[in-house]
Amino acid sequence: MPKRVERGFAACLGLAFACVAGSLPAVALDCAARWLGETEIAICRDPQLSRSEDQITRRIAGFARRISFGQYLSLRHWHALWSEERSHCSLERACIATSYRVQARFLDRLQQCLDVSPQRRACFRGTLNVEREALRR
Repeated sequence: MPKRVERGFAACLGLAFACVAGSLPAVALDCAARWLGETEIAICRDPQLSRSEDQITRRIAGFARRISFGQYLSLRHWHALWSEERSHCSLERACIATSYRVQARFLDRLQQCLDVSPQRRACFRGTLNVEREALRR
């Protein structure tokens, strides 16, 4: 087999694997990573907070099947901003738990946009923009 064909085959195989792997639920938090901050360490040590992290991650991954790629990227960006905000909790369990409750309520509002709103995209975009602005303050 010529090298060009082998590389093309390997690239196609890698792309196919990435598509299949992308449909699996995302790993919420790698507790074995060296880069973890105090908040992430607190989450890893607390089974309830760890479950909350996993539930939020699965819900966000679940949105991927129901929204456009651009909306999904916006949601992931919002989640990154939220994670930065959550890191201000440091080791305070109550603060982290409250942060998860706030995020779950936000995801409930997004879910409602997708389930009942006749203007799904506008509702989703508006909800996401309001929350993103709130995180920036």
